[in-house]
Amino acid sequence: MPSNWQTLLVLGVALLAGCTGLGGSETAVTPDDPMTTAEPTTATAGTTAETTATTANDSPGYGTEFVSVSKLGNQSRYTEWPDNRSVHFENMTESRQTVFLDALDEQVEFGPEEENPFGFNDESRPEVVRYEGTWYFVRVAIV
Repeated sequence: MPSNWQTLLVLGVALLAGCTGLGGSETAVTPDDPMTTAEPTTATAGTTAETTATTANDSPGYGTEFVSVSKLGNQSRYTEWPDNRSVHFENMTESRQTVFLDALDEQVEFGPEEENPFGFNDESRPEVVRYEGTWYFVRVAIV
């Protein structure tokens, strides 16, 4: 006669198998993937028609960098950054100024082959910028 822990173990495995689909099912469920659509191509004389799957939202390439700017909620927090990581807008290079202004409107993306003036690995890049009397945090993410 099995002990209680063995019974619980068997019930737990059976329950887990049912949740993960390992136990089998009489009806197959295929989830709809809204990210993939099939687009038929037109056939010309003498060729066969093909169907290709396209992704609605292509993923960024490895090494893509994203720059975004957000206003510091507590304006006195700029003091938490060392002097070499905080800067006034007018003291930045022209390329950093341009990217900063673009990132104020929306996230800016740099492909793996593009040069980002706020480079992810650039230890000298500013993290907080004072622009028109307001401190902003400059976030750089990489994929």
